[in-house]
Amino acid sequence: MEIIRDIYSYEKSACAATIGSFDGVHLGHAAMISELREAADKAGLPLAVVTFARHPRLLFDGECEPFLLTAENERLSLLEAAGVERIFLLDFDTCMASMSAERFMHEILAERLGVKLLGVGYDHRFGKPCEGECFECYAKYGNDAGIDVIQLSPYSLEGRNISSTMVRRAIAEGDMPAASELLGHPYTISGTVAHGAGIGRYIGYPTANIQPCDDMKLLPPDGVYEVSAVVDGACFKGVMNIGVKPTIGDNMLRTIEVHIIDFNGDIYGKRITVELVRRLRGELV
Repeated sequence: MEIIRDIYSYEKSACAATIGSFDGVHLGHAAMISELREAADKAGLPLAVVTFARHPRLLFDGECEPFLLTAENERLSLLEAAGVERIFLLDFDTCMASMSAERFMHEILAERLGVKLLGVGYDHRFGKPCEGECFECYAKYGNDAGIDVIQLSPYSLEGRNISSTMVRRAIAEGDMPAASELLGHPYTISGTVAHGAGIGRYIGYPTANIQPCDDMKLLPPDGVYEVSAVVDGACFKGVMNIGVKPTIGDNMLRTIEVHIIDFNGDIYGKRITVELVRRLRGELV
């Protein structure tokens, strides 16, 4: 998969693309990509996704609570697994935010990226908000810019159109099976194993203290979770605790600690990915 971070030095090449944040790369996103894949194949074009290095919400609300379903590396891996061949990571700034959809399609999609076929979600809007703007407007802008614009179908599960907001709600409630069902894959937390207080090892249950790779990653409610931990490509069963450990000392920092069952290796400083299976209980107080 080709990843383009600097679109201004990129030598444009014809492609089919869709645009969005793609946070979580859930079942709805996967269905959109699959549908566009078919159209791209018929047109003989590689499949691309136009997305953002940082979620647009962070530009307008820098003090928001953590909400991201996927850190950048997780999102890119999921998009690659979905069959995306080319990813454009845009630096979303105030200049780009002020662009109308028409200008964005002409200057960025057509002139910079070489988009010839654009798939638009059934309810997706992009560019500076313009009252009354709709798919028909995008189709006209595209025609003027030499882009064929198609509308992608919604994807529903049990009569509900899946969205990142719906996934966030399930995670906020600690319902990991529901979140995994909506995502089409386990919800994960990835990060580096850091040194903790060492209390777990002292009492016979050593734990890996995880520092998430993105501070804006959404964490489920405090409590104890059944998990699978992936270390050096190997998968182990484990138990994870998220919380401030109020029963131990006066350190009220929120921590993520995983006890990996039947594992005694030294993994300090290594990357670890934890797949959340289900919530076992809340944190004891």
